[in-house]
Amino acid sequence: MKILYLKTENPVFRDLSYHDSITDAPIRNDFMHDTLLIGLRNNFGNDVVDYPGAWYMYPEERKKRANITGEEFFGKLYTLYDSLENYNSIDREDVKNKIKKNFFDLIIYGSIRGKNIFLEEAINSKTKIIFVDTSDDGFLDESKINKGLYFKRELFSSKRNVHPIHFAIPKKKIISSINIRPKNVLSPLIPGRMKTYIYEKENKYYNMYQNSIFSLTYRKTGWDCLRHYEILANGSIPMFIKLEECPNTTLTSLPKGKLLEVFNLYNKILNYYNPFKIYKKRFRDLKKFYHYGKDIYKKLPSPLSLIEKNKELNQYRNNLLEYTKTNLTSEKLAEYLINTSNIFFK
Repeated sequence: MKILYLKTENPVFRDLSYHDSITDAPIRNDFMHDTLLIGLRNNFGNDVVDYPGAWYMYPEERKKRANITGEEFFGKLYTLYDSLENYNSIDREDVKNKIKKNFFDLIIYGSIRGKNIFLEEAINSKTKIIFVDTSDDGFLDESKINKGLYFKRELFSSKRNVHPIHFAIPKKKIISSINIRPKNVLSPLIPGRMKTYIYEKENKYYNMYQNSIFSLTYRKTGWDCLRHYEILANGSIPMFIKLEECPNTTLTSLPKGKLLEVFNLYNKILNYYNPFKIYKKRFRDLKKFYHYGKDIYKKLPSPLSLIEKNKELNQYRNNLLEYTKTNLTSEKLAEYLINTSNIFFK
Protein backbone atom coordinates (compact mmCIF):
# COMPACT_ATOMS: atom_id res chain seq x y z
CA MET A 1 0.00 0.00 0.00
CA LYS A 2 1.44 3.37 -1.07
CA ILE A 3 0.71 6.01 1.55
CA LEU A 4 1.44 9.73 1.38
CA TYR A 5 1.68 11.19 4.87
CA LEU A 6 1.41 14.97 4.79
CA LYS A 7 2.23 17.43 7.53
CA THR A 8 0.86 20.90 8.09
CA GLU A 9 3.13 23.65 6.79
CA ASN A 10 4.66 26.15 9.22
CA PRO A 11 2.89 24.84 12.34
CA VAL A 12 2.46 27.20 15.27
CA PHE A 13 0.83 25.70 18.35
CA ARG A 14 -0.54 27.28 21.48
CA ASP A 15 -1.45 23.90 22.93
CA LEU A 16 -1.06 23.73 26.69
CA SER A 17 -1.50 19.95 26.83
CA TYR A 18 2.16 19.66 25.88
CA HIS A 19 3.67 22.28 28.13
CA ASP A 20 2.73 24.97 30.61
CA SER A 21 3.75 28.11 28.78
CA ILE A 22 2.49 29.76 25.62
CA THR A 23 4.88 30.30 22.78
CA ASP A 24 4.68 32.10 19.46
CA ALA A 25 7.64 30.18 18.02
CA PRO A 26 7.00 27.52 15.37
CA ILE A 27 6.69 24.12 17.01
CA ARG A 28 7.94 21.43 14.69
CA ASN A 29 6.75 18.23 16.37
CA ASP A 30 3.21 17.03 16.99
CA PHE A 31 2.87 13.93 19.17
CA MET A 32 -0.24 12.61 17.41
CA HIS A 33 1.21 13.08 13.93
CA ASP A 34 4.54 11.60 14.99
CA THR A 35 3.38 8.50 16.85
CA LEU A 36 1.08 7.60 13.94
CA LEU A 37 3.93 8.01 11.46
CA ILE A 38 6.05 5.59 13.51
CA GLY A 39 3.28 3.01 13.47
CA LEU A 40 2.63 3.37 9.75
CA ARG A 41 6.32 3.19 8.88
CA ASN A 42 6.85 0.11 11.07
CA ASN A 43 3.82 -1.57 9.51
CA PHE A 44 4.36 -0.57 5.86
CA GLY A 45 8.03 0.40 5.58
CA ASN A 46 9.18 2.85 2.93
CA ASP A 47 5.82 2.69 1.17
CA VAL A 48 4.90 5.43 3.64
CA VAL A 49 6.22 8.75 2.31
CA ASP A 50 6.36 11.49 4.93
CA TYR A 51 6.24 14.84 3.17
CA PRO A 52 7.74 17.40 3.18
CA GLY A 53 9.78 15.23 5.53
CA ALA A 54 9.57 14.87 9.31
CA TRP A 55 13.36 15.22 9.55
CA TYR A 56 13.30 15.83 13.31
CA MET A 57 12.15 12.22 13.81
CA TYR A 58 15.34 10.80 12.30
CA PRO A 59 18.27 11.15 14.78
CA GLU A 60 20.92 11.23 12.07
CA GLU A 61 19.10 13.89 10.08
CA ARG A 62 18.39 15.88 13.24
CA LYS A 63 22.11 16.10 13.95
CA LYS A 64 22.71 17.55 10.49
CA ARG A 65 20.16 20.29 11.14
CA ALA A 66 21.12 21.00 14.73
CA ASN A 67 21.76 24.67 14.03
CA ILE A 68 18.29 25.45 12.70
CA THR A 69 17.01 28.42 14.71
CA GLY A 70 13.58 29.78 15.49
CA GLU A 71 11.99 26.37 16.08
CA GLU A 72 11.07 24.57 19.25
CA PHE A 73 10.19 21.01 20.19
CA PHE A 74 7.77 19.62 22.74
CA GLY A 75 8.76 16.98 25.27
CA LYS A 76 12.58 17.17 25.02
CA LEU A 77 12.26 14.83 22.01
CA TYR A 78 11.72 11.84 24.31
CA THR A 79 9.83 8.64 23.44
CA LEU A 80 8.99 9.21 19.76
CA TYR A 81 12.15 10.61 18.28
CA ASP A 82 14.64 7.78 17.84
CA SER A 83 12.42 5.28 16.01
CA LEU A 84 12.96 6.22 12.34
CA GLU A 85 16.07 5.76 10.22
CA ASN A 86 17.38 6.44 6.71
CA TYR A 87 15.65 9.73 6.04
CA ASN A 88 17.03 9.94 2.51
CA SER A 89 15.79 6.47 1.56
CA ILE A 90 12.25 7.83 1.20
CA ASP A 91 11.26 8.93 -2.32
CA ARG A 92 9.81 12.42 -1.85
CA GLU A 93 10.23 13.53 -5.47
CA ASP A 94 7.45 14.95 -7.65
CA VAL A 95 4.75 14.43 -5.00
CA LYS A 96 2.31 16.96 -6.43
CA ASN A 97 2.24 15.26 -9.83
CA LYS A 98 2.00 11.84 -8.21
CA ILE A 99 -1.14 13.00 -6.42
CA LYS A 100 -2.62 14.20 -9.70
CA LYS A 101 -1.83 10.85 -11.30
CA ASN A 102 -3.41 8.88 -8.41
CA PHE A 103 -0.07 7.24 -7.61
CA PHE A 104 -0.89 6.78 -3.92
CA ASP A 105 -3.49 4.43 -2.47
CA LEU A 106 -4.04 6.68 0.52
CA ILE A 107 -3.30 10.29 1.41
CA ILE A 108 -3.17 11.04 5.14
CA TYR A 109 -3.09 14.56 6.54
CA GLY A 110 -1.42 13.74 9.84
CA SER A 111 -2.12 17.11 11.45
CA ILE A 112 -4.71 19.30 9.77
CA ARG A 113 -4.59 22.56 11.73
CA GLY A 114 -2.78 25.11 9.60
CA LYS A 115 -2.03 25.17 5.88
CA ASN A 116 -2.71 21.76 4.32
CA ILE A 117 -0.41 21.34 1.35
CA PHE A 118 -1.74 19.88 -1.91
CA LEU A 119 -5.28 19.86 -0.52
CA GLU A 120 -6.94 20.89 -3.78
CA GLU A 121 -4.97 18.29 -5.74
CA ALA A 122 -5.79 15.60 -3.19
CA ILE A 123 -9.53 16.35 -3.20
CA ASN A 124 -9.62 16.40 -7.00
CA SER A 125 -7.79 13.09 -7.25
CA LYS A 126 -9.32 9.63 -6.98
CA THR A 127 -7.17 8.77 -3.96
CA LYS A 128 -8.75 8.07 -0.58
CA ILE A 129 -8.07 10.82 1.97
CA ILE A 130 -7.77 10.70 5.75
CA PHE A 131 -7.75 13.80 7.94
CA VAL A 132 -6.31 13.61 11.46
CA ASP A 133 -7.32 16.45 13.77
CA THR A 134 -4.70 16.44 16.52
CA SER A 135 -5.86 19.54 18.40
CA ASP A 136 -6.99 19.67 22.02
CA ASP A 137 -10.21 21.56 21.47
CA GLY A 138 -13.56 20.06 20.51
CA PHE A 139 -13.73 21.95 17.23
CA LEU A 140 -14.31 19.94 14.05
CA ASP A 141 -13.36 21.21 10.61
CA GLU A 142 -16.69 20.73 8.83
CA SER A 143 -15.10 21.58 5.47
CA LYS A 144 -13.09 18.37 5.63
CA ILE A 145 -15.50 15.90 7.25
CA ASN A 146 -17.25 15.13 3.96
CA LYS A 147 -14.03 15.12 1.91
CA GLY A 148 -12.66 11.92 3.39
CA LEU A 149 -12.33 9.95 6.62
CA TYR A 150 -11.94 12.22 9.67
CA PHE A 151 -10.24 11.31 12.96
CA LYS A 152 -10.43 13.56 16.02
CA ARG A 153 -8.20 13.24 19.09
CA GLU A 154 -10.38 15.14 21.58
CA LEU A 155 -13.80 13.96 20.41
CA PHE A 156 -16.44 15.00 22.93
CA SER A 157 -19.49 13.35 21.35
CA SER A 158 -20.33 10.94 18.57
CA LYS A 159 -20.65 12.40 15.08
CA ARG A 160 -21.26 10.79 11.73
CA ASN A 161 -18.08 10.15 9.70
CA VAL A 162 -15.85 11.20 12.62
CA HIS A 163 -13.79 8.63 14.51
CA PRO A 164 -11.78 8.94 17.73
CA ILE A 165 -8.01 8.68 17.76
CA HIS A 166 -5.45 8.89 20.55
CA PHE A 167 -1.77 8.94 21.36
CA ALA A 168 0.20 5.71 21.57
CA ILE A 169 3.74 4.57 22.30
CA PRO A 170 6.28 2.77 20.08
CA LYS A 171 6.47 -0.87 21.10
CA LYS A 172 10.27 -0.61 21.40
CA LYS A 173 9.73 1.77 24.35
CA ILE A 174 7.69 -0.68 26.44
CA ILE A 175 9.62 -2.57 29.14
CA SER A 176 9.43 -6.35 29.13
CA SER A 177 8.45 -6.74 32.80
CA ILE A 178 7.70 -4.60 35.84
CA ASN A 179 10.25 -3.67 38.47
CA ILE A 180 9.14 -5.77 41.44
CA ARG A 181 11.21 -3.72 43.90
CA PRO A 182 10.22 -0.09 43.20
CA LYS A 183 11.72 2.69 45.30
CA ASN A 184 8.76 5.09 45.27
CA VAL A 185 5.11 4.76 46.19
CA LEU A 186 4.31 7.82 44.06
CA SER A 187 6.62 8.95 41.28
CA PRO A 188 8.48 12.18 42.11
CA LEU A 189 7.51 13.87 38.84
CA ILE A 190 4.32 15.84 39.48
CA PRO A 191 2.55 17.05 36.32
CA GLY A 192 2.46 20.83 36.17
CA ARG A 193 4.97 21.24 39.01
CA MET A 194 7.98 22.42 37.02
CA LYS A 195 10.45 21.93 39.88
CA THR A 196 10.00 18.18 39.45
CA TYR A 197 10.83 18.23 35.72
CA ILE A 198 14.47 17.41 36.37
CA TYR A 199 15.08 14.53 33.95
CA GLU A 200 17.46 15.55 31.18
CA LYS A 201 17.92 12.05 29.78
CA GLU A 202 15.16 9.78 28.52
CA ASN A 203 16.47 6.74 30.40
CA LYS A 204 16.46 8.70 33.69
CA TYR A 205 12.89 9.79 33.00
CA TYR A 206 11.81 6.22 32.32
CA ASN A 207 13.69 4.85 35.33
CA MET A 208 11.75 7.24 37.54
CA TYR A 209 8.46 5.67 36.41
CA GLN A 210 9.88 2.13 36.56
CA ASN A 211 10.81 2.79 40.19
CA SER A 212 7.31 3.98 41.14
CA ILE A 213 4.17 2.01 41.96
CA PHE A 214 1.88 4.93 41.11
CA SER A 215 2.28 8.05 38.98
CA LEU A 216 0.02 11.08 38.90
CA THR A 217 -1.58 12.19 35.66
CA TYR A 218 -4.64 14.18 34.68
CA ARG A 219 -6.36 16.18 31.98
CA LYS A 220 -4.57 19.36 30.93
CA THR A 221 -6.12 21.31 28.05
CA GLY A 222 -7.21 17.97 26.56
CA TRP A 223 -7.70 14.54 28.05
CA ASP A 224 -5.08 12.78 25.97
CA CYS A 225 -1.44 13.10 26.94
CA LEU A 226 1.67 11.16 25.99
CA ARG A 227 2.51 10.94 29.69
CA HIS A 228 -0.34 8.44 30.28
CA TYR A 229 1.29 6.01 27.87
CA GLU A 230 4.84 6.61 29.13
CA ILE A 231 3.69 5.74 32.65
CA LEU A 232 1.99 2.53 31.51
CA ALA A 233 4.90 1.54 29.25
CA ASN A 234 7.24 1.66 32.24
CA GLY A 235 5.17 -0.50 34.55
CA SER A 236 3.75 2.21 36.78
CA ILE A 237 0.03 2.67 37.50
CA PRO A 238 -1.46 6.01 36.40
CA MET A 239 -3.29 7.74 39.24
CA PHE A 240 -5.59 9.54 36.80
CA ILE A 241 -7.42 12.35 38.57
CA LYS A 242 -11.07 12.91 37.51
CA LEU A 243 -10.89 10.19 34.85
CA GLU A 244 -14.55 9.41 35.50
CA GLU A 245 -15.41 12.71 33.76
CA CYS A 246 -13.74 11.72 30.49
CA PRO A 247 -16.18 11.38 27.54
CA ASN A 248 -16.68 7.89 26.13
CA THR A 249 -15.48 9.14 22.74
CA THR A 250 -12.08 10.25 24.07
CA LEU A 251 -9.18 8.03 25.23
CA THR A 252 -11.09 5.16 23.69
CA SER A 253 -8.28 2.59 23.97
CA LEU A 254 -7.08 3.52 27.44
CA PRO A 255 -8.22 0.92 30.03
CA LYS A 256 -10.34 3.51 31.81
CA GLY A 257 -12.40 0.99 33.76
CA LYS A 258 -9.33 -0.69 35.24
CA LEU A 259 -7.64 2.63 36.01
CA LEU A 260 -10.76 3.88 37.80
CA GLU A 261 -10.89 0.63 39.76
CA VAL A 262 -7.28 1.05 40.92
CA PHE A 263 -7.76 4.74 41.68
CA ASN A 264 -10.79 4.02 43.87
CA LEU A 265 -8.91 1.29 45.73
CA TYR A 266 -5.68 3.17 46.35
CA ASN A 267 -6.25 6.93 46.11
CA LYS A 268 -6.04 7.15 49.93
CA ILE A 269 -2.29 6.89 49.50
CA LEU A 270 -2.41 10.48 48.21
CA ASN A 271 -3.52 11.63 51.67
CA TYR A 272 0.09 11.29 52.82
CA TYR A 273 1.21 14.04 50.43
CA ASN A 274 0.81 17.78 50.88
CA PRO A 275 -1.95 18.86 48.43
CA PHE A 276 0.06 22.00 47.61
CA LYS A 277 2.86 19.77 46.33
CA ILE A 278 0.97 17.19 44.30
CA TYR A 279 -2.17 18.90 42.98
CA LYS A 280 -2.65 21.80 40.62
CA LYS A 281 -4.96 24.50 41.98
CA ARG A 282 -8.08 23.23 40.25
CA PHE A 283 -7.77 19.83 41.96
CA ARG A 284 -7.35 21.14 45.51
CA ASP A 285 -10.34 21.23 47.83
CA LEU A 286 -11.02 21.27 51.57
CA LYS A 287 -11.54 17.53 51.62
CA LYS A 288 -7.98 16.87 50.43
CA PHE A 289 -6.54 19.20 53.07
CA TYR A 290 -8.71 17.58 55.74
CA HIS A 291 -7.43 14.09 54.93
CA TYR A 292 -3.85 15.33 54.74
CA GLY A 293 -4.16 17.01 58.16
CA LYS A 294 -5.81 13.93 59.59
CA ASP A 295 -2.98 11.64 58.44
CA ILE A 296 -0.10 14.13 58.75
CA TYR A 297 1.54 12.21 61.58
CA LYS A 298 1.17 8.85 59.89
CA LYS A 299 4.24 7.49 58.18
CA LEU A 300 4.03 6.81 54.45
CA PRO A 301 4.39 3.04 53.95
CA SER A 302 7.45 1.91 52.06
CA PRO A 303 6.85 0.66 48.51
CA LEU A 304 7.74 -2.92 49.37
CA SER A 305 5.60 -2.98 52.52
CA LEU A 306 2.67 -1.58 50.52
CA ILE A 307 3.11 -4.32 47.93
CA GLU A 308 3.47 -6.97 50.61
CA LYS A 309 0.25 -5.82 52.25
CA ASN A 310 -1.57 -5.49 48.90
CA LYS A 311 -0.26 -8.37 46.82
CA GLU A 312 -2.69 -7.61 44.01
CA LEU A 313 -0.76 -4.40 43.25
CA ASN A 314 1.88 -6.15 41.18
CA GLN A 315 -0.83 -8.07 39.39
CA TYR A 316 -2.47 -4.79 38.44
CA ARG A 317 0.89 -3.49 37.23
CA ASN A 318 1.54 -6.64 35.20
CA ASN A 319 -1.92 -6.64 33.66
CA LEU A 320 -1.69 -2.98 32.67
CA LEU A 321 1.75 -3.50 31.15
CA GLU A 322 0.50 -6.43 29.08
CA TYR A 323 -2.52 -4.40 28.01
CA THR A 324 -0.19 -1.63 26.88
CA LYS A 325 1.89 -4.05 24.81
CA THR A 326 -1.23 -5.35 23.08
CA ASN A 327 -3.39 -2.25 22.67
CA LEU A 328 -1.49 1.01 23.07
CA THR A 329 1.41 0.83 20.62
CA SER A 330 2.02 3.10 17.65
CA GLU A 331 1.80 0.01 15.46
CA LYS A 332 -1.63 -0.88 16.87
CA LEU A 333 -2.78 2.70 16.33
CA ALA A 334 -1.73 2.59 12.68
CA GLU A 335 -3.52 -0.75 12.28
CA TYR A 336 -6.70 0.78 13.74
CA LEU A 337 -6.52 3.72 11.35
CA ILE A 338 -6.03 1.52 8.27
CA ASN A 339 -8.72 -0.98 9.31
CA THR A 340 -11.19 1.87 9.91
CA SER A 341 -10.37 3.33 6.50
CA ASN A 342 -10.85 -0.06 4.79
CA ILE A 343 -14.38 -0.21 6.21
CA PHE A 344 -15.13 3.46 5.49
CA PHE A 345 -13.97 3.36 1.86
CA LYS A 346 -15.37 -0.09 1.09
